Amino acid sequence: MKAVCRNCLFGFLWTLVLWLGTALAAQEFAPSQAPSMSSRPAVHSHRPAVRDGGAASPTLCASCVKRNLEYLAGRALNGRGSGTEDEHKAANYIAEELRAYGLAPAAGSSDYIQVGTLRSREAVGNPTLTIASAGNQKSLVLMHGQQIVMSELSQAPITAALQKIDLSDEGNSASTVAASSALLIKLKDGLSADEARQTLELYRNSKAAIVIVASSTYLQHMFDKLAQEPPHIPQLVGNEEPKAQSAIVLTRQETFDQLWAEPDGATVTLHAELTPWKTTHTWNVLAKIEGTTARDQIVLLSAHLDHLGMENGQTYYGADDDASGTVAVMELARALAKAPKPKRTLVVALWGSEEQGLIGARYFLQNPTFPLDDIVANLEFEMIGRPDPKIKPDELWLTGWDRTDLGPELVQHGAKLVADPRIGEQFFTRSDNYALAEKGIIAQTVSSFGLHSDYHQPTDTVDKIDFAHLDRAIASMISPITWLANSDFKPEWVKGKKP
Repeated sequence: MKAVCRNCLFGFLWTLVLWLGTALAAQEFAPSQAPSMSSRPAVHSHRPAVRDGGAASPTLCASCVKRNLEYLAGRALNGRGSGTEDEHKAANYIAEELRAYGLAPAAGSSDYIQVGTLRSREAVGNPTLTIASAGNQKSLVLMHGQQIVMSELSQAPITAALQKIDLSDEGNSASTVAASSALLIKLKDGLSADEARQTLELYRNSKAAIVIVASSTYLQHMFDKLAQEPPHIPQLVGNEEPKAQSAIVLTRQETFDQLWAEPDGATVTLHAELTPWKTTHTWNVLAKIEGTTARDQIVLLSAHLDHLGMENGQTYYGADDDASGTVAVMELARALAKAPKPKRTLVVALWGSEEQGLIGARYFLQNPTFPLDDIVANLEFEMIGRPDPKIKPDELWLTGWDRTDLGPELVQHGAKLVADPRIGEQFFTRSDNYALAEKGIIAQTVSSFGLHSDYHQPTDTVDKIDFAHLDRAIASMISPITWLANSDFKPEWVKGKKP
């Protein structure tokens, strides 16, 4: 699952600024040492017996689930880091398994793997923000990592005239922003996080070249994290071109007060040395069970195959995040391939580089291998390796429950799904489903993540997986998905709930 404030912190600084840190508390986990793979007894002593069903009986193969998960989250793949050769190895393994299960290729040109491209660049050295005014003989020089942090740099240097806006003054609005200005925004006192988010979004989308906002008690921890890394530069997926957008500057409060004392029209220059663009790759696995009478209608089952890889000599194994979802999709594919062919086409997609910002899914949406309009619904499987204590042990939850009529309909046909009990965590927006939902596709995530402390830690290992729960979770979705693939039901967005 894509983090709000860890691995993707730099790529989503502005989202965090807008949230004013409301999600930070839930994401703070104590650091752990790299575990041995047998650091804790297995929790699947009451696991159901292995059942390898016949061709007419799509039942669970528990040994397949365990074997696949042990490989994907084992030492051989070093945590399946996004865009690494280990991610590539994981994709090749999954593709070969799906081929053996009898699924046809769905990545185009008779391939099971779609190779995606990603372009990135970095800021090097010590980026600075310099403010010079006619009234001051000495320029004010602010350095990234000290008085300020920068993000969302698309170009450098940038020179702009300072424009101060105090939002306590009702006469100010986004329409008063001067083109290519360095916009210094003072928020109203007492705004809620949501009100601040909505307000700042207006100004971020204005004509300003630089947007400068004060830090706060909400954002101080984030400021400290960002200060330890160079400024983030937005990555370009596939054939995307760089977008003209405001550079974001977050300041310490005392620094903001210094800037506020500068006169309007002072010259603000953002200096940063940027490396040339570098191209890297990610790998999506796509396979299908061809439908019969409604083959141009697609039920898409997905998960992300990558994780955080290796960092500072430690391996982030990602057994729950998201080897559990990946093996669920693989096992559903295996079981459903043994059943009679469905009316609708079933496509399984294992996305690459989700942890870097939904890169694999975004690349596919740019370069689809079948018409996107054919997708009836997408179910993403994300972190189902342990039960969530907020719901019953045999239940799963569905993100965006109130956004569509898909969840309640699946429940009517046997799915043990409930509404996401952790709305404040914004999980609907934090996995690959969201990239599809933004395109208008009914796309929601199935999960049972209970905010366990191994999330995005080296301790997310195979021995922590509750295989009895994982087996039940996968088995519970076979019948509802079989129904969906053979029905005429087409889910719809609830009015006003479409992203």
